[in-house]
Amino acid sequence: MNPHLFLGLVSALVGHVGSVAIVRLSVPEVVQANTTAVILDCEYRVDDWEYSGLVVKWYVDGVHLVYQWIPPRLPQALGVLNGRVNTTYEASQDAWAKYRALYIPNPDPSLSGQYSCTVSTFEDEDTRSANLLVWAPARYVDLKYWRPSEHLVNITCFATGAAPRPKFTLYTRDTNGTSHPAAHRKEVPVRGVSARRENGLWWAGAWGLIVWADTEPDTIIGCTVKLPGTPHGETRKKIYHRDLPIITTTTTTTVATTTTKASEPPRRWSNMSQNVPTTTNSFFDFPSLFGAANGEIMTLPAPLCTISLTSVVSAVWWLVAFP
Repeated sequence: MNPHLFLGLVSALVGHVGSVAIVRLSVPEVVQANTTAVILDCEYRVDDWEYSGLVVKWYVDGVHLVYQWIPPRLPQALGVLNGRVNTTYEASQDAWAKYRALYIPNPDPSLSGQYSCTVSTFEDEDTRSANLLVWAPARYVDLKYWRPSEHLVNITCFATGAAPRPKFTLYTRDTNGTSHPAAHRKEVPVRGVSARRENGLWWAGAWGLIVWADTEPDTIIGCTVKLPGTPHGETRKKIYHRDLPIITTTTTTTVATTTTKASEPPRRWSNMSQNVPTTTNSFFDFPSLFGAANGEIMTLPAPLCTISLTSVVSAVWWLVAFP
């Protein structure tokens, strides 16, 4: 029997296997926001006889359809990519592949996610996925310390308008006679964190406690802010002064509301970083101020209610730090 005729009969009986295949998916792993355009390309192979049923789709996080091209029509950008993609960009001069790619002129952190390209015909389909991380340096990073009680000093570090979510490391370093600074560095355990996200950007902070009596004058207090998955990191440092006033607070709690008032601190307590606007909002050591730094549930006497410390801290943190 003629071998070509035999292959034709086999194809007719079992169908065309693998008639659609994505041969290369090109998605940049990490890109800084608004610094350069990005192209997400999806190269594929389709048998000539299946072109009439060709559909190219892009999804974000597996379920959100953001781009669709059904030749010979023009492509459509949908969802978060509506108005964010140059739909006239041509990745190829081949009429059946020209609009396969996503051209994003100004990527921002809200577009981070897993991107999946799906190429389908009436008979077959193939999908590939890759992650895109669009990062942005923090608009503002600062480190503060103050004394909420006789024995403790609070260290608070915060960053605003960053992506992805910042990771904080707090530390102290003894500078007395040190030739190897790293050997005298001591990490301060993070006792609490708080964060919120808006349009892909994070407003976040972390705090820890050191013992007032055990911390020598002129010790360096520091904070490192890292953006996971990126090469970006920032460090803030302050020289520690022991003559800190004890910041006192009064707390009034009712069933409906919680109000905290802090006395106006002197300038030494508000130790701002250099070259940073002094109008930036401050973070407060809410667990210490509420007398429950150990994270337990705070029980209030009748007729007041019992409130979770986490709920109180979160509510007041954001009311004060991010109005």
